[in-house]
Amino acid sequence: MTLEQVFSLPQAPDETLTQVAKVLQSPTAKAVPTTYPAGLTQREVEVLRLVAQGLTNAQIAAQLIVSLHTVNAHVRSIFNKLNVNSRTAVTRFAIEQKLL
Repeated sequence: MTLEQVFSLPQAPDETLTQVAKVLQSPTAKAVPTTYPAGLTQREVEVLRLVAQGLTNAQIAAQLIVSLHTVNAHVRSIFNKLNVNSRTAVTRFAIEQKLL
């Protein structure tokens, strides 16, 4: 049963909530993936935001509880996807794309 079908049924509010909960818990219910500009992943956007806030790679690693190597890889990937070579350019992109 889809959400549209659930809401079109004449039911008491409590019954509708029960039906919605069942639909959302069903194995066929899928989360709608969020898309980011330039093919960035969710994690890359997280790192990009921290870079744009002026954090160093070491500070980003500490905040995200990942290794410095992992942050370096994310930053390198962000630079490649955005075709930029500076943290200033990444910050500008973040502002232009309203990612901050």
